[in-house]
Amino acid sequence: MAWVDGKPVTLAEFNSRSAFMGLGGDPALLDPELRRAVVEELVGRTLVLAEASRQGVALLSEELTQRERRLLSKLEPEAFEHNLAIHGITKEQWRQELGSQLLMEKALRLILRPNIRVAPREIAAYYRDHRDEFKRPEQILAQHALLPSKHLAQKLVNQVQEGMDMSQAAAQMGAPLAEGGRPTLLSRGHMPPGLEDKVFALKPGQLAGPLPSPYGFHVVRVKSKRPAVVLSLAQAAPEIQKKLVAQKQEALAVCLMEELMAKSEIKYDQRFLEKGRLAPARSE
Repeated sequence: MAWVDGKPVTLAEFNSRSAFMGLGGDPALLDPELRRAVVEELVGRTLVLAEASRQGVALLSEELTQRERRLLSKLEPEAFEHNLAIHGITKEQWRQELGSQLLMEKALRLILRPNIRVAPREIAAYYRDHRDEFKRPEQILAQHALLPSKHLAQKLVNQVQEGMDMSQAAAQMGAPLAEGGRPTLLSRGHMPPGLEDKVFALKPGQLAGPLPSPYGFHVVRVKSKRPAVVLSLAQAAPEIQKKLVAQKQEALAVCLMEELMAKSEIKYDQRFLEKGRLAPARSE
């Protein structure tokens, strides 16, 4: 599909990236602009990874394993396998694509971050202009289970009251808790009003359920509560710094890509860009 300093960007790479992005397995069925965008992204990735290699940046196996576990912990195994099959990609191809994406992220971070500076006045200006971002609604830290029937929800309540671990009991019923059972923050404004009022009325340590909603029956165990607050500049500064660094890195990444492209010889298969089919091979 393309060549970067004589190195080919292959159809297999395109198909793998396209499937990873959920775009399907046949490039000819994609909108031409979207097809071109994927090819150009792969060209850019090739340039950045070549630069990473020149600068000695590599992805550690534990970095890939850690990200893979974090992503898969949020997905149902059967749904994940089904999605791979629909888009024509194996789990190993998915893992390779994830590794390439992580290496590119790492390379950009290590190459660009030393050139990024965020001054205190920039943080203060962002806080002044985006004060609404730092309003925190009332929150509770809780374990939360959603079950399909009142009977199962009551069974879970009974088992927890008898001393059984809530995460283990819910998993045995086929309704494993999110985040591996670790308590998560729940904010006002994200639940049906009737359910929300009952949940936020609980005190730390209390267990409640079955609580009905249009989605099923809920069982909630509150660990702690956080009142609504507006973060001060000092409290918001780390979050603002992270956001401004990301914005500056994105801008520098565009400049780096333009610089690398200017120094490289890049050729595209125009037939592929227009039709989604490779041009016939020609003998020299």
